[in-house]
Amino acid sequence: MDQREFAGLIDSTKHIVLSAIKKNLYEEFYDSIDDVVQETYIRAYKSLAANKFRGDSSHSTWLYTIARNESLRMNQKRMRQANLTIRLKEKVTQDSILNPREEYSERGMDIEIQDLISNLPWKYKSVLALVSEGYKEQQIAEKLGIPEGTVKSRSFRGKQMLKKLFFQET
Repeated sequence: MDQREFAGLIDSTKHIVLSAIKKNLYEEFYDSIDDVVQETYIRAYKSLAANKFRGDSSHSTWLYTIARNESLRMNQKRMRQANLTIRLKEKVTQDSILNPREEYSERGMDIEIQDLISNLPWKYKSVLALVSEGYKEQQIAEKLGIPEGTVKSRSFRGKQMLKKLFFQET
């Protein structure tokens, strides 16, 4: 099948493919429709190029099945990603901020809290670095020459910023 014939196949089946996707893809993942359509036609093209289409059904029925399967795959993929994000969010606790050398490694995702701390503005970074080294608020206040209340607020705000950075990385 040449490029022109495949383009004709896409034009004649796009409504069927979109119908299969909308019936099988979870609504919360509709932002992935383009990806599912693309993957559907890539799989179809590869199969046609390798002469794997047997012709037991029409092209539209065959593509409907591919689109359905790709939608189900995307549902599984996005659910796994959502579960991973929830698990990682649960790991970002007070303890993880106080132990910045702890690394999070799940499914090839390595995020070191210390690296995230380095992205904070200096006034928060300096406080959190000392907190992570085990200094008490009073000691940090003395070291940095700022009031203890300022240490508390910078520590709190820095941790909030750190959580936001962490979730952007995931």
